[in-house]
Amino acid sequence: MLLEVKGLTKSFGGLAAVDELNFYVNEGETLSIIGPNGAGKTTLFNLITGVYASTRGRIAFDGEDVTGLKPFSIAQKGIARTFQTTAIFPGKSVLDNIISGQLCRARSGFWGTIFRPPHVRQEEKHFLDRAYEILQFTGLAAEAHRLAGDITQEAQKRLSIGLALATGPKLLLLDEPTGGVNLQEIDGLVALIEKIRNVGITICLIEHKMRMVMSISSRIIVLDHGQKIADGLPVEVSHDKKVIEAYLGAKYAA
Repeated sequence: MLLEVKGLTKSFGGLAAVDELNFYVNEGETLSIIGPNGAGKTTLFNLITGVYASTRGRIAFDGEDVTGLKPFSIAQKGIARTFQTTAIFPGKSVLDNIISGQLCRARSGFWGTIFRPPHVRQEEKHFLDRAYEILQFTGLAAEAHRLAGDITQEAQKRLSIGLALATGPKLLLLDEPTGGVNLQEIDGLVALIEKIRNVGITICLIEHKMRMVMSISSRIIVLDHGQKIADGLPVEVSHDKKVIEAYLGAKYAA
């Protein structure tokens, strides 16, 4: 398995947003994490990526304990993410956004950026070439020199995914990747996610659009009040009484 979480707990003022959670992500799969609002899904992503420190529990990635590492270190290990609210640099060009995403892999230090010896110039060229590759991959090549704040919401979603891809991840965490886009644009984002999976990047996503979740997922985990209430294939989860009760109420699960 690529990611393993054991006994993970995060409490805020005595309230457990994530409560003794155990789960895993296999290499190469697309795992969806679903659940009602307030179930702890985004908190879980924040714990995995080092935004929050856990109250207790352990996170292992690619066989290494990464519990308590800072976000920059987590990114260097090979975990990247997008955010529920699209996080880009609106005042920079689309191209510069992607270049910025590669900085966690930069080997040149402060003096290297000042004096720019040959190895630094070579690294800069590599970052530029790689940025154009990512823009082509995400369907944003035509937007390369536009300000990121001026492109459409759907294109900004693609850019946020491109930013995450620029870090060179083994595991990509997507927090509501189709949030805020219209129905006609969802299919294009789904196709991009499948394209990412097909190049060998493992995907874990939070999503509320159930039709999309059922079509794209290898496996689904359901959270409610910070606890895992279901884990299985899409067809299994869709018929699980605990899941139906969490979403619709006890009378629908009877």
